[in-house]
Amino acid sequence: MKIVLNKCFGGFGLSHEAKMEIFKRKNIEVFPYINNFSYDSDDEYTRHTGQKLGSMDFIYYFKKDPKIDKVTGIYSEIDRLYGIADDSSFSSDSNRGDKDLVAVVEKLGSEASGPYASLKVVDIPDGAEWEISDYDGVETAHYGFQTGSI
Repeated sequence: MKIVLNKCFGGFGLSHEAKMEIFKRKNIEVFPYINNFSYDSDDEYTRHTGQKLGSMDFIYYFKKDPKIDKVTGIYSEIDRLYGIADDSSFSSDSNRGDKDLVAVVEKLGSEASGPYASLKVVDIPDGAEWEISDYDGVETAHYGFQTGSI
C-alpha cells in the first residue's frame, strides 16, 4: 500500500496545483479564490487566475461560481452563498493512502508539495495497521503492529 508523508521540517501541505488535480480526479468542480483577510472589515476573496501566491495567501475553493472577480463578506456568509469545499481532508492521517492523493503526488513530484512541505510516496505492506508520527513536521509511518490503546 502506498501512503503520502511529509519528509521535511514544516508540515504536510499540498500545492494549489495538487489540490486542483485531486478535485478534478474526484469530479468535484471548484472555483479558487484568494482570501484577502482583514481584521477591520469583511474579508475579500479574489478569483485566483494563476497569479503568484505569497506565503500568507490562502486559497478557498468555492463550490459555486460567484461569476465575479471579487467577493466580499464574512466566512459564514460566503460559505452559505457559494459553499466552501473541504480541502483539509487531503491532509488527515486517515486519508494519506487515498488513491487520488497518491497518484497526484507521484505525477507532480515536488510540485505537489505546499510551501513548507516535501511530500513523498512511501510503501507499507498491504493490510498492515499503520499510524503517522511527526517531529517538527517530519513524518514517519509506523506499521506492523496492532494500533490502538488500552
